[in-house]
Amino acid sequence: MDDFVINNDIIVEDGDFKIGESSQQHVEHILLSHKGAYKEYPLLGVGIADFLKGNTTVNRLRLEAEIEKQLIHDNFNVRIIDVTNIENIVIDGNY
Repeated sequence: MDDFVINNDIIVEDGDFKIGESSQQHVEHILLSHKGAYKEYPLLGVGIADFLKGNTTVNRLRLEAEIEKQLIHDNFNVRIIDVTNIENIVIDGNY
């Protein structure tokens, strides 16, 4: 999926907004954002920081389910989600 490339701010290249592959960027934004962050889609967002506070098996299972639900809601075709290692979450799929 192509969209504006954002690295803490919109990147400008040759006097115009840079356009490029943005699938990973979209997934990252969904993981980091909390519900209500997107006014047009108030139920979109995982709020991963809240799940990381309690690193238990139950939290990891809830996190995995929430990630899958939110990505499917954003039309992401989920193949694999693995939160076994909370420091290195594996998400495989595509838009």
